[in-house]
Amino acid sequence: MGYAAIQTMLLSYKLEKSNKEFELMQITNKLTEEASKSRQLADAVIDAKSEVSEDDPDYVETLEAINDEYNLELAEIAEMEDELDRKKRSCETQIGYLDGYIETWTAALQQDVAKSHTYGAQ
Repeated sequence: MGYAAIQTMLLSYKLEKSNKEFELMQITNKLTEEASKSRQLADAVIDAKSEVSEDDPDYVETLEAINDEYNLELAEIAEMEDELDRKKRSCETQIGYLDGYIETWTAALQQDVAKSHTYGAQ
């Protein structure tokens, strides 16, 4: 196979790897955002609970409503984090495969160059 064809294949795999690494970075950033949302939500619940007066006749019901809302929002955040984790693992797997392809095409290019410089003597 000629140099140009091998280099084209090598560059296409490197480009795909670069795209996957960018996608992985975006997913990692989203995971960080979700973790931040989780912390903010926990702080908001603590604040909401501290504002409820024990003298309020609906004290128990209000706390239960706050807890129910917190658990619902926390479940949504956990679901989003799980989805992002799946996407992250998929990207990491694809990057691993692309690394293998890049190594293969790099070796093929080196072999092709080595053969060309033997000037037909093998």
